[in-house]
Amino acid sequence: MTFKILSLDGGGMRGIISARILQEVERQVLEKEGKPLHKYFDLIAGTSTGSILTAAIANGKTCQELVNLYKNKGIMIFPPRPLPPGLQDIADFFWPSKYTHEGLIRVLKSELGLGKISEIEKPMILILAYDLLYRNATFFTNCHPDIGARWYDDTPIWEICVSSSSAPTYFPPYELKPYNTEKFGNWSFPHIDGGVSANNPSLAAISLALRISQNPDVPLEIKQEYKLENLELEDISVLSVSTGRDGEPYFYEEAKEWKPLDWAQKIVDVFMGPNAEISSTICRQIMGGASSKRYLRLEFELNERFKAKEKETYKDTRELVRKDRRINQFTGKKLSEAIDDASNQYIKEALEAATAYVERGCTYYTRNDCGPLVKDAIAEFIQANKEPEQSPELQSPL
Repeated sequence: MTFKILSLDGGGMRGIISARILQEVERQVLEKEGKPLHKYFDLIAGTSTGSILTAAIANGKTCQELVNLYKNKGIMIFPPRPLPPGLQDIADFFWPSKYTHEGLIRVLKSELGLGKISEIEKPMILILAYDLLYRNATFFTNCHPDIGARWYDDTPIWEICVSSSSAPTYFPPYELKPYNTEKFGNWSFPHIDGGVSANNPSLAAISLALRISQNPDVPLEIKQEYKLENLELEDISVLSVSTGRDGEPYFYEEAKEWKPLDWAQKIVDVFMGPNAEISSTICRQIMGGASSKRYLRLEFELNERFKAKEKETYKDTRELVRKDRRINQFTGKKLSEAIDDASNQYIKEALEAATAYVERGCTYYTRNDCGPLVKDAIAEFIQANKEPEQSPELQSPL
């Protein structure tokens, strides 16, 4: 038995990159297993824009519909700013956030409907958001038999996705309250983007599955229904999809002069990016290392930041490429790294880069080597994690 997890990173409009990569996963799963993604994966986890993808897939949407969501409605979530760039930068220092929730709410209600998270029976889903009041990551899930009823069970899935997507400086916090106040009381939970705690939700997803499996009070029939009976780490496989690797390099001489305002301006870049990479590194190791067929991370660098030197060795430092000369390795063009760029140009170029990565990219690159081709790696993941065929004597008679 293999318990399969699909993990989807945060990244705003860059979720269109994840959606395009998922199209290839969807194509191969349909071809080889005859199942849509929400019936192939046992647990789908997402943070921020990954939460939107998670909810949409769980509701049976195709990956083409996910791409169309960003193409056609991204501009409603991230509308054009009202002032010229220079003035807008100044105004942003005084405005509470760059955007309101209005467009995001309108889009999510339209795309996800008004259904409650508890109304999604399968697959298991996990959405992460960060609770500012109690200072912890909230695990929003439709499967929690180990802890009983939860205050968010009656919350519409669109609201949970809004809370998970409320990135600091881009959106204000989103207030969640129990719908059943008679049962849970008049609590108020101010939530922000789950990327603050886990932009890559892979480890959180693994911990949820093991937590339920290891709880002796969870009825056996529930564990069997969700493939959680006697689940061990060795039984779990994870396909993790990124929204693209970025991160501005800073030299010591520059960073040592930063004032509090400088740090505040770079908080999203410096603090939210690294936790996804750390989660990926830890997850890869506990899942069996780089050669493991139980863990696959699909990610590419948005723009090349460092240039290799001719005949370099591991002792040679690489040259930092100037900002205005950085380009995507697959398209030869600079790709916007802003998580709120909903322009037609960005959408076109992001899809070009993601498509090129799927068609001819490798799963990883080192100084002297690269991993398997993306398409081959997806095929290997599916093959390695096939369910064992049921023997004829165990099959139910027609």
